[in-house]
Amino acid sequence: MTFSLRVTRGWAVVAGLALWASLGARGQDSSGQSSSGQSSSSQSLGDVARKTRKEHASASHVPAQQVTNEDEDGPDAGGVWRVHLCPQTPCYQLSITLPKSPKWSRPAAEPRPVLIPLLGREDDPSRAIRVYAAESLPGTYAYERAERAFLQGWFARPEYFGQAARIVLDEHLVLDGRAATITHFTVNGGGIKYRGLSVVAGMPFGKFGFACVFHEEDSSVADSICDAIIKSARSETLQPAKPQVYPSYPDPPTYPRYDDPPDNDDPE
Repeated sequence: MTFSLRVTRGWAVVAGLALWASLGARGQDSSGQSSSGQSSSSQSLGDVARKTRKEHASASHVPAQQVTNEDEDGPDAGGVWRVHLCPQTPCYQLSITLPKSPKWSRPAAEPRPVLIPLLGREDDPSRAIRVYAAESLPGTYAYERAERAFLQGWFARPEYFGQAARIVLDEHLVLDGRAATITHFTVNGGGIKYRGLSVVAGMPFGKFGFACVFHEEDSSVADSICDAIIKSARSETLQPAKPQVYPSYPDPPTYPRYDDPPDNDDPE
């Protein structure tokens, strides 16, 4: 009886040790699998990160903040800048052509002029030629008023020059069959004297135009560039006037004529 009890206790101890060893092994396997899973996951994330860095470092990658939609109201890839006048039909378009070289740029801040760097002054944006567009100028028969609204009213705003332009000379011409005005002007803005040319065209119900401005010190080079830009102006009718259509009415129907019976006051 004593021997059997000892044997039973011995087997119990052996069984306990075996169970402990089995649980330990399973724990190690589970730990190993978990560690392996984490390692695999970390490795996958690392691969993704390395791939992303490689793509960002490639020459063909363009940072997201530099990707913008093409401006519908700005110059196209060929340097043609168009403004539109369409308060009523027909619609009209005025366009100018910018020089292909040097490469122009357009800042994001209003009024968003096109900046054309001058040779030897590429690192100084303040000395660049500025080209402004104007739409929805006052619609009157007097072009002088539209021209002054642009060069004096708009230019006096702080985002332009903070000072109205001084009109020096007006040239009246016909631009593709329509009256237009090319104006030579000067501006004193911030202690700097500017010179420029503008073109204003349109119809009695509205005007549009462009202005090209440069430092007076750069006149020897910039004057010819602005002259070419302004004189490249073209006017075009985008939508022809619709002919006036009047409704037609059919002739009134004809009915048999029924005369009133004659008056007969004579007694029978």
